[in-house]
Amino acid sequence: MSFSAVWTLFALMLGGYLLSLTFKETIQDNFDERLNGLLENLIGISNSNSEGQINFYRAMIDPRFEQPYSGWYWQVSAQDHEPFRSRSLWDQSLDPDFKISARETHYTEAIGPENQKLRLVERDITIPGDETIFRFSVAVDMSEIKEQLDRFDNILIYSLSALGVGLIMASFLQIYLGLKPLKNIRRSLIKIRTGEEGHLPTDFPTEIQPLADELNKLLDHNNQIIERSRTQVGNLAHALKTPLAVLLNESEMHKGKFSEIVAKQSEMMRGQVEHYLRRARVAASTKIITSRTEILPVLKDICRVMIRIHEDKKFYISPNYGHETLIFRGERQDLEEMVGNLIENAAKWSKSEVQIFYKLEGENIVIQVADDGPGIEKSVRESVFARGERLDENIPGSGLGLSIVKDLSGLYGGKIMLLDNEPHGLLARLYLPAVIV
Repeated sequence: MSFSAVWTLFALMLGGYLLSLTFKETIQDNFDERLNGLLENLIGISNSNSEGQINFYRAMIDPRFEQPYSGWYWQVSAQDHEPFRSRSLWDQSLDPDFKISARETHYTEAIGPENQKLRLVERDITIPGDETIFRFSVAVDMSEIKEQLDRFDNILIYSLSALGVGLIMASFLQIYLGLKPLKNIRRSLIKIRTGEEGHLPTDFPTEIQPLADELNKLLDHNNQIIERSRTQVGNLAHALKTPLAVLLNESEMHKGKFSEIVAKQSEMMRGQVEHYLRRARVAASTKIITSRTEILPVLKDICRVMIRIHEDKKFYISPNYGHETLIFRGERQDLEEMVGNLIENAAKWSKSEVQIFYKLEGENIVIQVADDGPGIEKSVRESVFARGERLDENIPGSGLGLSIVKDLSGLYGGKIMLLDNEPHGLLARLYLPAVIV
């Protein structure tokens, strides 16, 4: 936009300079033609007598040659002769340079009476019957040209300035109107990213609509690929769970040392299969940019379930006021998986209560789950994210909860942190992408 304005100003300045130069040359040429006409007139009305003196049988056609210091002057000079001058020169005279030949019409500039800047035309003439070479000179004040040039330059400056302002405004208006459809596409894409819309509108200008159509086709193609991936993941889950169920049933029916090993390994296999199938499903679902889940209803649903399981514990949800309707940019079951594992772990280890707090930080939602239990030593906090890692075998669980939370949050571009909860206990802080509305 700024480049267009600079280029417009440069083009107008260059054009103005060339117009001024062309006008100046035209005025100069016309002025010189007028001077040459006056010189021809002066030569035409002159003759020489027997004593070598110049006579004029009539006056010059312009009366300004008779007015003293009018700026219009003529003079006829010859070496070793007294010059013949117009009355306008009064007591002054032009000073011709006889060293410079004027056989052809010669134009030059000179300083006249009262420091007038004159345009001078000269020609050497020999009058028939006389061998004396007379130099006929006509000079006119150049202030007339200067006034015309100044007047033209002023008109040119004002006109081009007005034209420049108009062109720049038109350029800005054209750019604004031209880019407005692209801004509308940007707003529509934001709505698609936040899940408010599924496709771009179809009412863009004809120049932009093909782009919108291609983007809509790309969105449809992406959704089709994700849907096929989900179907394949579901088929794989069904295909793997059935053989595992058979192994578990057989181990139950045939008790013994070998059956216990089979049962234990089958449970581990089922846990691992569910873990990786979940990761595959989430990896696909995170590509669906239209997914949206409100935070507060999910937290309330999870707490209702936890209250039934842990009747001796209290669960408190403390939203950051003003952000009660924060929306997670992802699917509900993934949010339930992550937050549910954190709240379940907090309920297992807490003494009496679990505090849940959420707020908006930049473009992320921060969900904090705090308990009043024994906490976790800083030296072993990273190890609890390993799959199957359990700090206390007496507490029931598979050891996959925090690992699942870390993997799922990472797939969404978030993270999980474990901190001290003052005065005692553990604080789990989960960062997830938010829908900014």
